[in-house]
Order: sequence, then C-alpha cells, then structure tokens
Amino acid sequence: MNSSATTKTTAVLVALIIVVAVVAGVGGYFAGQSAGYDAGYKAGYDKGVMAGGAKAYEKGKSEGYKAGYETGYKEGLKAGKPKGPTLPDKIKIGSLMCLSGFLGPMGQKIKLGVELAVKEINRKGGIAGRPVELIVEDTATDPKTALEAFKKLVEVDGCKVVIGPMASPEVMAIGKYANERKVVVISPTATSPKITTEFPDDYIFRTVGSDALQGKALADTALKKGFTKIATLVLNNPYGIGIEEKAKEVLGDKIVLSIRYDPTKMDFRTELSQIKDAGVEAVIYVGWYEDGQVMFRQALEMGLDNIQWIAAEGVYGEPMFKVADAAEFMKRAVIGTRPIAPTGLITYKLFAESFKKEYGKAPTMYQDTAYDATMLAALAIAYAGQYDGAKIKDALQYVSQYYIGATGHKMFDKNGDQLTQFYEIWKVEKVDGKYKFVGIGRWP
Repeated sequence: MNSSATTKTTAVLVALIIVVAVVAGVGGYFAGQSAGYDAGYKAGYDKGVMAGGAKAYEKGKSEGYKAGYETGYKEGLKAGKPKGPTLPDKIKIGSLMCLSGFLGPMGQKIKLGVELAVKEINRKGGIAGRPVELIVEDTATDPKTALEAFKKLVEVDGCKVVIGPMASPEVMAIGKYANERKVVVISPTATSPKITTEFPDDYIFRTVGSDALQGKALADTALKKGFTKIATLVLNNPYGIGIEEKAKEVLGDKIVLSIRYDPTKMDFRTELSQIKDAGVEAVIYVGWYEDGQVMFRQALEMGLDNIQWIAAEGVYGEPMFKVADAAEFMKRAVIGTRPIAPTGLITYKLFAESFKKEYGKAPTMYQDTAYDATMLAALAIAYAGQYDGAKIKDALQYVSQYYIGATGHKMFDKNGDQLTQFYEIWKVEKVDGKYKFVGIGRWP
C-alpha cells in the first residue's frame, strides 16, 4: 500500500509543499495564494510583452514566459508572507528531554531528531525568514524535575511551544501548568492513555500512538500465540498502567496475575517469584532500560526463560545489551512491540538519508517522531502567523491534516492524539544487539 507510485508521489508533493510553507510562512502562504497568483500573472504578462517587444512578440515568447514565471514565483512568495511584524525576530522552541536518569540513554538519541529538524528549518530560511532557537532542558526522567524545567522554558525563556517531555509521568506533571499558561506541548514518546483522559481537548499533543493502541498490540500478539494463562508485570506509573489496563480489556480472564512494580527498587525477585509460582505461560512486560536490565538478569537466574515474555518498547534498544545476562535472557525469551513508521514511506527514506548525512549513522526509535513533532511545531507557528500559544494550538490541529512526515500522516484527533499507529513485532537474534524483524501491524 505505502510503496505504490501514487502514495510516493503524494508524499513527495506534500514534503515539497512543507518546505515552501516553512520558508514562506504557512499562514500567509495560504492566505496569499490568490493574491500571489494575480500579482504573478500580471507582472509576468507585462514582462512577457516587454521582453518580446511589440514587433518581435512571437520571437520573444520563450523569454517572456521565463521572465513571467520567475517574476510570478517571486511575487507569489512575497504575497504569501505574513503581513506586519507578527512574529518575533527569533522564534524559540523549547524541548524537554530525559538526558539523564532511567531514560537518559534514549533521550540523548531522541534529542538528535529535534535538532535535525531545527537545523533543516534554519537552512531553508527559518520560519517566515525568522531563525529558530532551540532550548533543551534535562528532565532527568523525573516528573518534578520536568515541571521545574518546563517552568524555566516558559517563564524565563518565553517559549510558547515545547517538544517533549518523553515519559508519560512527566507529561502528566506539566499538563495543568501548560493549559494554564497556554503553551503547546508535543511529546514524541509519551504514550499513556491517561494523558488523553485527564487532559482532553487541551494543549497536549503526541506524534506517537497512545498505549491504548500498544496495549492492544501486545494483547493481540499473546492471543495469536494461543496463550491462555498470562501475567502482566508493569511499571507502577501511567505508562505501565495504561498498557496493562488495555491488555486486560482484550485478554479478560486470561490474565491470572497482575503486578505493578517500583523501578527504583532494583531488586525484583519478589515479583518474579510470584510469576514463577503462578505457573503462567507468558508475561506482558512494561519496563525501562535500567530496571529492565535488572529484571531480565534476575529472571534468567530464576529460570524464567522457559516462558514467553512480550515486552513494550521501553526495553527496546542498545542499552539493554550492556548487561550480558539481560541480553541472553532477551535472546531466549523476549519478543516485543515498538512504534514505527509505515513501511515504504519515501518521507521516512528522505528523513533517514538526512539523518545519516548529519550524524553518520541510521536513525533509531523515536528520533523520527521527535523530528515530526518539531516540524509540526514550526508549521503551526508559521500558519498562526503569531507567536501565541492559543493560535498555535488551533493552527497545529489544522496543519496536521496535511502533514505527511517521517512517520507518515500525523493527523491529530480532537484530543491531540494520533488516529492510528503501526507497531513492529521484534525479537533479539544475537546478544550483540541484533534485532530480528518478525512482523508489522496497524492498530486500530
């Protein structure tokens, strides 16, 4: 489907439109289309006649057409620019990333997706000719730190748009303040369904699917394998609980044991003993890197590699292979899901090529959603024509309808959530960090 010529052509055209829109100013560009056409036509016609000359009109048609086209294009861009000094000379975009703490290794990588988008925007002339200034703050994978960092971006730096935070508990911590201050928040990674239920129709947006979708993907994977006696073992936070609740909806009485754990304990033998005693066939697991390393090492020690573990994306990635026993356990017992872009997208290919050119390596998980979040922020600012949170929020809802980015069509629903999400099913092939592609699906 996504590899068809029609889809590729559409994606390319949308990508080109976006580049022009960011440079010229989306708001003025749309508003000035008609005026730009009229001005270009008249100027092109006049120049065409003048270039051709009254006596040599036929001979000068080609030169006249060229002059008319070039003039029309320039006049069209000029007419398309926002009228008046409605945007600041420098446009600030804030970013909250987990650069330390449990998700520090992931955050250091995801930040590159945001930075790449800003670099590309500025290389193309900024937003309506104004350069973008990116201001990044570390949340340390801690909700309290995230709120303080967010307040700094808003009150000290004056940011009206922020990319991040990464973790769902962090988004939950800043949600009320973001709404009060009318600051647009676009998270590329926070997936808890509770973000939707506690902050409906608000300033919180996401370029990744809600875990209402991933919970179903994990549960469907368990069902396809025929498991009838399943345990859930999840982080005791909005991320883990959100996935667990959706999995329970799908699996019903096939869930015989539910455990929510504190990741800071870093000793999970009690929880693992409960799983062993329950005699389950499979475990739906939601964790992060540091606690996941300990969980899998201890699970291997206790012989729990004889049952199937089905993990969410929090334990997908290179950091899991730093602990040999954890890597060995993953190879023996773990499969999982992770959000990905639809296969065959030319827009993802263009992003991946740009990323590799900039950083010398291929992009990894969530760098693409971070890139799309930043591009959408720039488009919304340009379309709004003002650096005003309320206007940017309304513009973001609109421009998302027409944006096809690295991860596909990013249209938001009324709550700022993605309408659909693709998930890859993965397994570990070798303990040196090689993953094997198992399957792909779209939910819902």
